[in-house]
Amino acid sequence: MLTQREQDTLNYIETYFQKHQQAPRLVDIGEALDIKAVAHISRLLKALEDKGHIQRSRANRGISLLHPSFTITSSPEPGLPFMGRIAAGSPIEAIVDEESIDINAMLAGNDHFVLKVEGQSMQDIGIMDQDWVVIKSTQQARNNEVVAVMINGWETTLKRIQYIDETTTRLIPENSQLEPIDYHPDQLTIQGILVGQFRRY
Repeated sequence: MLTQREQDTLNYIETYFQKHQQAPRLVDIGEALDIKAVAHISRLLKALEDKGHIQRSRANRGISLLHPSFTITSSPEPGLPFMGRIAAGSPIEAIVDEESIDINAMLAGNDHFVLKVEGQSMQDIGIMDQDWVVIKSTQQARNNEVVAVMINGWETTLKRIQYIDETTTRLIPENSQLEPIDYHPDQLTIQGILVGQFRRY
């Protein structure tokens, strides 16, 4: 049995799904129900999940209705025609390859999510402010991988990770103007590793 607050949350999620054909964000739920604390929203969602009404994932808008009373139509998978190759060095002969590139298959998955970059700390490897990065959800990363990592439980950043020793993990910006910062491993929670990037001009 749901509490009134839980029922209000579920009703809003269902209404949002019907209108937008996708899940609401936490901020949407907070604004609709006048809840300012993200932790409070998370507790409500956990209760709905424990009681079998929703399923959650780490992905952006990662809420699924388990027993919708309406049909949720999925968006068509994005695909773009692959028309060949273009030189970024010496010119090459233009030959049309009539294939299709399925962007969804290349970068999507239940364990993938997208983040929007804010800042220039990774610009030396071509990740610029306002780019979008695709992250594969995982709590482990190999040495020198680029990761989305949470610091001290609240601040999330995109950096190259380096394991110095058992008590020191270094986060390295890819910007020659910035210095690496060392942390104790207990201060860091890896949220995923970088697997893709895109931007619109």
